[in-house]
Amino acid sequence: MIVNYNWLLDWVDIDTEPHKLPELLDNIGIEVEKFELIEGDAIFEINVTPNRGDLLSVIGLAREIAAINGKRLKKNIEYKPTFPEKEILKVKIESEEDCQRYIATPISDIKIGRSPSFISERLEKCGIRSLNNVVDITNYVLLETGQPLHAFDFDKIEKEIIVRRARNGEKIVTLEGEEKELSRENLIIADTKGPIALAGVMGGLYSGISEETKRILLESAFFKPSVIRETSRKLKISTESSYRFERTVDINMVEYAAYYATQLLEKYANGKIMGKIVDTNPKPKSQRKVMISFSNINKLLGMEIEEEKSIDILKNLGFKIGKKLEEKIEVFAPSYRNDIKIEEDIAEEIGRFVGYDKIPLKFKYLNYGPIWLENKEVIEMKNIMVHLGFWEAINIPFIEPIWSEKPEESVFLENPLWSNKNMLRNTLIPGLLENAKRNLNRGEEIVKIFEVGRTFRKESEEEKVAGIITGKIPKSWYEKEREVDFYDIKGVVEALLEEASIEEYSFEKCNNSLFIKERALSLKLNGTIVGNLGLINQKVCKEDVYGFEFDLKTLLSARKEILYKKAIPFPTIKRDISLIVEREMPFEKIQALLDHSTKEKVKIKLIDVYSNSKIGEDKKSITIRLEFYNPEKTLTEDEIKEDIELILKNLEKIGATLRK
Repeated sequence: MIVNYNWLLDWVDIDTEPHKLPELLDNIGIEVEKFELIEGDAIFEINVTPNRGDLLSVIGLAREIAAINGKRLKKNIEYKPTFPEKEILKVKIESEEDCQRYIATPISDIKIGRSPSFISERLEKCGIRSLNNVVDITNYVLLETGQPLHAFDFDKIEKEIIVRRARNGEKIVTLEGEEKELSRENLIIADTKGPIALAGVMGGLYSGISEETKRILLESAFFKPSVIRETSRKLKISTESSYRFERTVDINMVEYAAYYATQLLEKYANGKIMGKIVDTNPKPKSQRKVMISFSNINKLLGMEIEEEKSIDILKNLGFKIGKKLEEKIEVFAPSYRNDIKIEEDIAEEIGRFVGYDKIPLKFKYLNYGPIWLENKEVIEMKNIMVHLGFWEAINIPFIEPIWSEKPEESVFLENPLWSNKNMLRNTLIPGLLENAKRNLNRGEEIVKIFEVGRTFRKESEEEKVAGIITGKIPKSWYEKEREVDFYDIKGVVEALLEEASIEEYSFEKCNNSLFIKERALSLKLNGTIVGNLGLINQKVCKEDVYGFEFDLKTLLSARKEILYKKAIPFPTIKRDISLIVEREMPFEKIQALLDHSTKEKVKIKLIDVYSNSKIGEDKKSITIRLEFYNPEKTLTEDEIKEDIELILKNLEKIGATLRK
């Protein structure tokens, strides 16, 4: 937001010289991006965080400056217009959630002309081009109060205003002359014929102000921030109005701004109120109560602040102090401070005006006790992934809605930091894909990253571990350069399970849409699917990306206690058998059969899989290594002969035959 020094002086006495004001504002957490001294004035460009919509106005900034020195604002908006009781306009709100308040003021006898110099000059300094007295006044009030306004040509609309969601396929031509196709996601202002404005974003061309305009309808409203944000993003229109509505305006300023603009229109455009002013919610509930403890505030800030000083700071910022109930006290936030919701928010306000630089530094040396078991296991899991050659990533918990399999179970944000990432993640994979894309674009040949983090659904939160691998396996002395494939990620998962002492597991077909099922598997532990692995179904990276994602709690609960045994002092006997089996037959089924087919102990390992048209389109060849051993003695050929015969006999039962 751009504001000029002289305009601020209308509202507050500033003891600081213009060139020192940026530092003063910076000390209370308001960033001045640009500062420029011009003849007789100074221009400031303020960078405002998304939760501080109250600072997007001259009044809002003046309140903060006044609070620094414990001063009051020099003036207030006190104009209360008188108007006829004759109702010449109806306003219908189809959804109060989308529009909590709407004020419509019909004004006649308008004379379109040039704005007074003080209005046009201030607008130009703030980067807004002067058009005519009516449009300029709405922009002037917006910059001064933070409340967007819009003026319709009263004679170009039907005499009923309807605030509703657009119908799919409806169209509107904006003030910029662009035709936009609308949908149910867009909130509009309409009359009985159709859309006349994009609510909170931009007016329509047909109902706009022109040199022939004699009567206007002045609109001042409170629209739901998330709806305005969605319309602005989808239609690719960003305006001074949408910027403020997206960050939440003051519902009480809706009335004051409407009356203030009416006063200016009467004075500088010859306007006269010609009928009843419609207000759909004259007494909005705007006060929010927060219970605080000053001892807690001091703990949060790390310093002792006198209760009286904290109260003075809050009063200077417009807060009201209520009753004291035992150890806590009521604090009522002003209607323009929509960001104040919890005790920590109050602590931040006190800290800002005490000065964060005055909070003493404290260094403590602590003798930590034993690490919690769960934390210790998580650290071990991370160490395993690092030893497997993976780098750890820590991503923000926000993702795009396209990753939601079940939107009804997903958690969407009303005021997201990024318009396209408005959902709490239900999977860690999207963040890892963005990491992979960034690294590949910067020349990395192979990317191996993992993350341990929390995912969210409406009814639950889950800790998960996920990893991805993509790119090319570099050339080495034992293999050529090649693309990453399914067996790389499967090998990683098997190594992870082995290192984590998880022995009893199996794989089965994957039906998760996040993975391409023909090249993916689900991991099963104790009869429960804990996650999936394989080729990820994605369009973020050009390269194939293989990955896995498992429920961390279930994974950790399947760990077995490590038992150390004596090494077998006797040699083993190894035998390889090659079998022809059905292409879809999982190795786990064969392994389970072999585990119960021998008298002697045996280790079973799959060492080769081969398919060829000569074998059969629906067949595959697998080679299994059997390693027989006895912890008490050396085995002989005759002793394992009976076991091999029994193995072959049992394999025939599942359709497996020896490859010739």
